[in-house]
Amino acid sequence: MVNPIKARERSSGGRSRRYVVFDNGTLYFNDVGMPEEGDYTCYAENKLGKDEMKVTIKVKVATHPPKIQDKKQNSVKAFYGDTVVLTCNAKGEPLPLITWISPTNRIVTPALEKYEVMNDGTLIIQKVQRFDGGNYSCIARNNAGQDFKVTRLEVLVTSPVINGMNGTSNTITVTADQDEKKFLHCVAKGTPTPRVMWLLPGNVILPAPYNSNRMTVHQNGTLEIRSLKRTDSGKLSCIARNEGGEVRLVVNLNVNEAAERSQIGGPKTESLSLTIGKTMTLNCSSEDVQLPRVTWILPNGTPLSSGAHSSKFFHRPDGSLIITNPSVSEAGMYRCLGRDFQGLVEHIITLSPGRKPEITNRYNSPVSTMIGERLLLHCLPNIEPLRLTWTLPSGVILNSPQRAGRYNVLSNGTLAIHQVSTYDQGSYVCRVANEYGSSLLSASVTVIAYPPKITSSLPSVTYAKRGVAIQLNCIATGIPSVDIAWETPDKTRLVVGAQPRLLGNKYLHPQGSLIIQSPTQRDAGKYRCTARNTIGMDSKSTTLNVF
Repeated sequence: MVNPIKARERSSGGRSRRYVVFDNGTLYFNDVGMPEEGDYTCYAENKLGKDEMKVTIKVKVATHPPKIQDKKQNSVKAFYGDTVVLTCNAKGEPLPLITWISPTNRIVTPALEKYEVMNDGTLIIQKVQRFDGGNYSCIARNNAGQDFKVTRLEVLVTSPVINGMNGTSNTITVTADQDEKKFLHCVAKGTPTPRVMWLLPGNVILPAPYNSNRMTVHQNGTLEIRSLKRTDSGKLSCIARNEGGEVRLVVNLNVNEAAERSQIGGPKTESLSLTIGKTMTLNCSSEDVQLPRVTWILPNGTPLSSGAHSSKFFHRPDGSLIITNPSVSEAGMYRCLGRDFQGLVEHIITLSPGRKPEITNRYNSPVSTMIGERLLLHCLPNIEPLRLTWTLPSGVILNSPQRAGRYNVLSNGTLAIHQVSTYDQGSYVCRVANEYGSSLLSASVTVIAYPPKITSSLPSVTYAKRGVAIQLNCIATGIPSVDIAWETPDKTRLVVGAQPRLLGNKYLHPQGSLIIQSPTQRDAGKYRCTARNTIGMDSKSTTLNVF
């Protein structure tokens, strides 16, 4: 209640209050805003009676279309892995709503941990990769209009360089002696950090890191070969790849034959791995040179002279010992005793039982992938196993190598899943085994997918003036990408495509908006927008009234 007498007393020092009532009954508003909107009643009363009058006040807000302030920033360069900040400061009345569109024409949403949109419209992109490059569109909208700005992001990468050598392919020659240890260096640098692997003769691939009985690929890419053999000679290629390209270093390895010697240098020791069921030959002579008067001493102390034969052992005349169908009981120390012009020489060979294969890589956290992408799950044993299998979440078991539908177990043990779907989510188990035991690797896979959600507001009733174009917005997010369609009052279905479309007086924008040009009463009715992907759907509708 505004009392005219009190209003006069309080306003005597100036019109600083919201309301002033003059002597003639006029109600004066000092600063009109949205709070002043509503119904007002004026009461008049004297001794003969009273009367009242009601007045409804509606406040119209002055609007200004959005205007983006910093349009000069149209190109940003960043190194692979950096955090990028793209600004989009817009002004307008009412305050504009900021929307970012990625280079793949998807709406940037905080649901993806990679992106963060600040309150002032700034877009922050975490750990940029090569595919993050492209044009990012900032769109500022309010009910008075819209403005947009395009910023091009260029992600900088540097091609790999091996051992500081320029060029995409280099060749070196390395010479080594038989039975020695050799290091072949392949230190690759680049941005991002290159992935290194060695390609050996016979198309054998060794990734970094890798470890086996005789060969180790260290984390820095260096290949270590122990107890070199003549058969190790050949062309070995170190390949380094990253987002910037691929380079390779070809190593021509020449292993020289050990010098012939007429005696077992002694005493000489050697260790070999015992393979159950596989015939083994223990040599006690130099190549092409037969040692005289050789005797083998078995682990239990039994001597075998030349030509001796037992159930599993045969001492051949050339001095070698043949072990047929060996078992774990044949493990132990074998001594070869020979005599030449210098006297007695000795060669000790220790046979150790084989070991079960171990898996060198681990998945300590769930593996996340987008729906529709290709997923690789690696299973890298330290030795060549007899059997390698993958068990899928459905319980299906795949052997290596094997292909079944979208699943492919490669010869190196890697499981490749093509066109990942939500049904591929779950736990995958790789099992490697030989006659000595088995090892398991478990990998939990999470498939990232979001059902469609229409983020733009669509009022239940929309009013349009005859002949004046009206825009109905329908912006939706979701993974995988969302298909948007409009249904008109006459049940016609208008599908939004990658390019703008004009159907009669209706214009479809690629981002989902429907613009009705020169609307008439025939265009009035219910319009429904539907967003769909393989996960689900969302819809919103509005009733258009044309006056």
